[in-house]
Amino acid sequence: MKDRMRQKGRAFTLIELLVVIAIISVLLSVLVPSLRRAREQSQGVICLSNLKQWGILYTLYAQDNGSSLPIGWNGGKMWMTDLLSYYQNTDDLRLCPRATRFLDTVPGQVPGELTAWGRYGYGGIPVPYWGEHGQYGSYSVNGWAHNPLDVGVPGTYNIAPAWRDYYWRKISRIRVPSAVPLMGGGMWEGANALDTDSPPPSRGVEAGKNAYNSGGLSTYCLDRHNGGPNWLFVDGQSRKVGLKELWRLKWNTRWNNNQSRQWPEWMKRYPDF
Repeated sequence: MKDRMRQKGRAFTLIELLVVIAIISVLLSVLVPSLRRAREQSQGVICLSNLKQWGILYTLYAQDNGSSLPIGWNGGKMWMTDLLSYYQNTDDLRLCPRATRFLDTVPGQVPGELTAWGRYGYGGIPVPYWGEHGQYGSYSVNGWAHNPLDVGVPGTYNIAPAWRDYYWRKISRIRVPSAVPLMGGGMWEGANALDTDSPPPSRGVEAGKNAYNSGGLSTYCLDRHNGGPNWLFVDGQSRKVGLKELWRLKWNTRWNNNQSRQWPEWMKRYPDF
């Protein structure tokens, strides 16, 4: 009888168990958001570090090619292939840590805020003429940060005379390198932004093609890092760019910041720049 009473005295009552469960639930509700924020912050730091490394690769390319930026699409290769010899065996350098879910794993999916483009050749995704089998990434390049051929290689396209002066072509041509974006977070491999581009109608979608037949700024308008995407600039700095600030950067040589903007409802809560 005494042994049974001792065992009964050591056992938890139902009320005590419920109290413990309630305390654990409260602690989890406090800790989980903090852990999520810490994880997102660390991903942002890694993303900025990746972009810094891309800045070094672009500098090496320019030094080897008379200050020129990569040729780009109509040279038959895109940036991820143009620079491939500088970053062999480090394919994940093309990935923002916040957007690592490959497009080929989601049938019918289109790129969005947290989805990577690629992998080429998998899941029905074709290998484009500018890429290589298996390539993937979640960074986009500024389409104007190229030195394209006026007459493209066979199977590509020519640059119309009206657009030729929009390209930066050479780093030595850029007088304010801190104002010119080079590459950063985006839905696709790259885009050519125009100052008349409309903001996307809803979060994580494109606004449609612009006059250059590109998704334009809506390709980059992604809230990946608590307010906007991370971007690398020609001067080598990498930082977060606010969503509305995207329209204030100097994407091409003819950029006009005096265009009026009508922000969609979902963007109105973001700060102005």
